[in-house]
Amino acid sequence: MSFSHRHLTAFVTVSALHSLGRAAEQMHITQPALSRIIRNLEETLGVRLFERHPLGMTLTAHGQAFLPRAELLLADWSAAIEEQRHISALTTGTLRIGCVAGAVKPHLNRALQIMLKRHPGLRIIATEAIEDKLTDALVAGQIDLAVAGEIEGWARYGLRQSYYASDSWNLFVAPDHPLCALTKPSLSDLLTYRWVMVPEDSIARDHLRAVFGTQSLPPPDCVMQTRSITVAAATLVGSDYITMMPDSLLESEVALGRLVKLPFEPLAWHRALFLYRRDKGSLSPAAREFIAIMAETGEARPGA
Repeated sequence: MSFSHRHLTAFVTVSALHSLGRAAEQMHITQPALSRIIRNLEETLGVRLFERHPLGMTLTAHGQAFLPRAELLLADWSAAIEEQRHISALTTGTLRIGCVAGAVKPHLNRALQIMLKRHPGLRIIATEAIEDKLTDALVAGQIDLAVAGEIEGWARYGLRQSYYASDSWNLFVAPDHPLCALTKPSLSDLLTYRWVMVPEDSIARDHLRAVFGTQSLPPPDCVMQTRSITVAAATLVGSDYITMMPDSLLESEVALGRLVKLPFEPLAWHRALFLYRRDKGSLSPAAREFIAIMAETGEARPGA
């Protein structure tokens, strides 16, 4: 016996709710019926997927290994149905994109505008997150494409990578910041002040630690962590805080005179941005077209 969409749905639902009763209620079937579906799936695979406990259901090692595959199969199933509904033209449908913040302006924004102009009925869901979360979402089929920096071990996750563009990161401070009066500030000078930065698990923070570590210095004192550009910019205005952000995200604040870019070559960072997709599985017509648009709007890789 082979397993079906119903088997996969039952498995993923029980995995999420840890309860046959709650899962049966959500699927609008009886608990004995759901129990039979799970048992049939386990018999088909020849392994136990769940440990049964008085308080609920937990995944076995086999279940944990099967879960991302099941989620991806369900995502591909949904994508295939949607593709058949809209295969004649991209007048409707959904494109799900994940990206890091620095990829939005101007690169991804330009491609999105072209896509929506060509297909005004298309629905786009854009998610901003760090590389680790984008990888998880892409592998699980929750997004179709991702634009991010270097994802370590991307091939190991079953992904395909292609160069898209780059962004530049620099230091930003308020116009009257004491560092602006220094002709050539040092890394030690930067440690005198507190920082506003993206969270600890970002590759930008890894970059900071690596640069300061070259001179055996501790990383800066990041007293505020935020992914909000609005919050970061507002915190810098009228204070002696420092941040390091992509130029494109703070260019409007610089143009208004609220912030200034502080030239500091040791920390200046040109980050490569890549387009990632799953190496296996189908792509919707919308995703395929968007890849073509990104190829049109992307940059040649330096040195290529």
